[in-house]
Amino acid sequence: MAYQALYRKWRPQTFADVVGQSAITETLKNALIRQQVSHAFLFAGPRGTGKTSCAKIFAKALNCLDLQDGEPCNQCANCQSANNGSLEDIIEIDAASNNGVDEIRTIRDQVKYAPTQGKYKVYIIDEVHMLSMGAFNALLKTLEEPPEHVVFILATTELQKVPATIISRTQRYRFRRIKQSDILAQLQKILQTEKIEYDESALQVVAQVADGGMRDALSILDQLLAYDTGKINYQDALTVTGFADQKAIEQLCLRLLQGQTDDALAAAKQLLDQGASTRNILTELIELTSQLLLAIKSPADHSQDFLVSGLLDQARVVPQTSLFRLIELANKGLQDLRYTNQQMIPLTVFIVESSQKRQQPAAVSAGGANSAQLAKLQAEIKALNQKIEAQAQKTASVQPVKSQQKLHHHLENKEQVYHVLENATRHDLNTIEAVWPDLVSTLAVSERALADVLKPVAASDQQVVLKCKYELWFERANKDTNLVGRLEAELSKLTQHNYGIVLVADSAWLSTRASFLQTHKDELLAKQAAKEQAAAQPADEQTDPQTAEQVVSQAKALFGDLAHVKDQPNNKEDEDHE
Repeated sequence: MAYQALYRKWRPQTFADVVGQSAITETLKNALIRQQVSHAFLFAGPRGTGKTSCAKIFAKALNCLDLQDGEPCNQCANCQSANNGSLEDIIEIDAASNNGVDEIRTIRDQVKYAPTQGKYKVYIIDEVHMLSMGAFNALLKTLEEPPEHVVFILATTELQKVPATIISRTQRYRFRRIKQSDILAQLQKILQTEKIEYDESALQVVAQVADGGMRDALSILDQLLAYDTGKINYQDALTVTGFADQKAIEQLCLRLLQGQTDDALAAAKQLLDQGASTRNILTELIELTSQLLLAIKSPADHSQDFLVSGLLDQARVVPQTSLFRLIELANKGLQDLRYTNQQMIPLTVFIVESSQKRQQPAAVSAGGANSAQLAKLQAEIKALNQKIEAQAQKTASVQPVKSQQKLHHHLENKEQVYHVLENATRHDLNTIEAVWPDLVSTLAVSERALADVLKPVAASDQQVVLKCKYELWFERANKDTNLVGRLEAELSKLTQHNYGIVLVADSAWLSTRASFLQTHKDELLAKQAAKEQAAAQPADEQTDPQTAEQVVSQAKALFGDLAHVKDQPNNKEDEDHE
């Protein structure tokens, strides 16, 4: 019998088999149980996360003759036909090769015919974003008014390329990148079932390289089995994937932080000789440095998280700006790789630039240096001291101006936050929170490290307030117009709506929100009173809007559970605003 690839052999046959998408699979099962099935679905997300598998399972379940708690039985004639691809009522179309108007018109003509074996005729259109605009237009009418016996399932890895008119006619499901822990558990299950020995460290490498895609993980596993069918071991995983040994990467990072350029170059060369790629070395250094930054900020002891002793201590000694600079230079090296075939050059430039700045000049020996050199050095030191004193006096005189500028900057941010809060809705915040993890995952590794500490906390239909966890990172993000612009662009793609971004430091968010609730209490009450008057039946029935419950109700309508307002009974003055 011909060898079958693992991703085909282990393709999920029930919703329970799908890895890492429990929220979606439970929703689809409930729709089947309650018989509340929409006419069109849109499955969007990164490659290899289960979109096509869920589409096939859902199509099979729709036509199953013995549905069991929302799961296909896989025993009836329809399930068996669906599993071997012979059920005529399930039609799979690859939009990449069938993207013209004629193909979609054919579908439009065929949907009027009733299913032959099952209850529904199901059309699965994979990579739907590849359809031409004419094909999309031809599909619109059918999606809007399909026959009762037809269900469309559209799948795409690039949601931003799907017209809004198509999206609005479907139920949209977002497939997220699968957690490394879930991928690791599934790989262990597969290898144990296949009775193949493995090193857990090797599977960790596979899970990390897969970048959230189960299919990619299984394809890499297939490569490893072809490399050595006896056992999946760590060194083979490094060789096949081009991944660098974690301990060696940490050692390289330590050399960079210590400013040991020659040792760092030698360590990098050794990694390349062992099969690691320049791209993977730079990517892993970015991820490692990001972990170091988070470990420095966390009060917990993270020393056990790193294999090389002294790495975290060294990271705490150097300025944090040096760690940020290391990430920036590594990201620049990744960009430079696209423009050269000499893969070693960007890596060498990165190592020299990121390490030499920290090198200290060698100590001058009085006995070994002649008097002329000493005199020259003394004169230079004296001149530098004079410049430092002059700069100190200049800074002292300018400091009040800088303080005023900083105060103005914070006041400006506060006004922007107020503007968002005045028009905030729970719906907009929920929309942004739903897509935020997907947005972060689309960023470059260096940008992702910064975006990971941002959190949406309030949103109107025009803007969103992002809270920054650390003050230093807030200042950095506020100045990084490229990052803010990229976040706005990605947010627009994922939500199909334009949102401007307003940044606020974590330390300032609570006080700003409380201040807003304090100063806008009357406005909140007025809005609540207007709503009650509009809803009142007899004109003479008046209700008193100025009660604590109404304030809380209106505040929560704006901010959800973020708002907490406390009042003393029969007292118009607000005593405490959190």
